[in-house]
Amino acid sequence: MSVVEKLPLVCFPHAGAGMLYYSKWKFAFGDGIDVRIARYPLREQRTNTPMPASLPLLARDIFTEMVDSFRGTFAIWGHSMGSNIAYEVAKLCQERLDNPPLVFFSSGSAAPCDSRFKAVADLDTPEGLKQVLRDYGGLSEENLADADFMSYFAPIIAADLRLLGGYEESTFEQLRCPVVLMEGRDDRVVTDRWQRYTEHPVETTEFDGGHFFVEERRPEMAALMESKIQLLWQRKAASTR
Repeated sequence: MSVVEKLPLVCFPHAGAGMLYYSKWKFAFGDGIDVRIARYPLREQRTNTPMPASLPLLARDIFTEMVDSFRGTFAIWGHSMGSNIAYEVAKLCQERLDNPPLVFFSSGSAAPCDSRFKAVADLDTPEGLKQVLRDYGGLSEENLADADFMSYFAPIIAADLRLLGGYEESTFEQLRCPVVLMEGRDDRVVTDRWQRYTEHPVETTEFDGGHFFVEERRPEMAALMESKIQLLWQRKAASTR
């Protein structure tokens, strides 16, 4: 890949996160990768945009907004809940554009059929939500005790997790591309059913850390993704000559 010919890597943030959290990833890749971040409702530039009624409806909104990113050769990466949204968007790319991703990266996420959030009732109280956040990790006790931080963050994370709580994937529609998994060695997420979602052998790489290993392992993760993208990009270019 040249500097002129950049390949879009469309990033789907985890629950509660957005463009600000993932913008630093733009500097983790070389000149050939163009990191583009999906924008979710209720935060940043979309603070006043209501959350759609379901996760697939959110995926349709994002697909429509970012459709130009999906017309050529592109890759997709989603972390945690973002992986489920990414999967739904990837299906739309196949169905509506007949254009699957070059490669689908998933980190910190079970397969779509196993990803439903089951503790929705815990979100109904401030202490229940705080316990959910403790279980997931990624936030300090200082964050959880900060009233201003929680007044902004709590409604966003609760809305995201309620969306995931209503998500049921049972079609096992396969992606027409390789699936590459990135896991934290100390994460409790079980990823064994991802093979049902692709005809290609699923590749898995483990990193030190828990559910939010993305915090500490950015250089290694970016190197892995960039290497895989470049390999598949070169193969695709060679096959079209």
